[in-house]
Amino acid sequence: MELEEAITSHLLSHPGLTALIDRRFYFDELPAEWTLNTGPAVVCLQISDVKQHTHDGQLALESPLYQFTAYASTKLSAKSVAAQIKAALCDYKGDMGGLHVQYVRLMNELTGLETSADGAIKVHTTDLEFEFNYEKE
Repeated sequence: MELEEAITSHLLSHPGLTALIDRRFYFDELPAEWTLNTGPAVVCLQISDVKQHTHDGQLALESPLYQFTAYASTKLSAKSVAAQIKAALCDYKGDMGGLHVQYVRLMNELTGLETSADGAIKVHTTDLEFEFNYEKE
């Protein structure tokens, strides 16, 4: 199983998160049909893929960074979604969808506000950046 599949499975099995976003969890970008009326959503984006090497070559240990962005109509709602992501991922160790995860570390957290070009639509966001340390098979 790939890490992105493991992350998806892990987060969508977290009842506190699915109570807020249902299954609106996406990689790379929001789908065109998503609107604020649809409800809060999360987008996950890989932002780095650090490789460890020795004189014998690349190690099996991987340490990619992923950014999770919670999108919602209010700042409180975006923060609530982010809190559930943190509850599911912060300091996680163990099996994640068949992958042995050594450690998941929260690296950064930011809040934001995106506004449409005409200023009519405001979307509140909370970004979380996590480092996943796991052994790739």
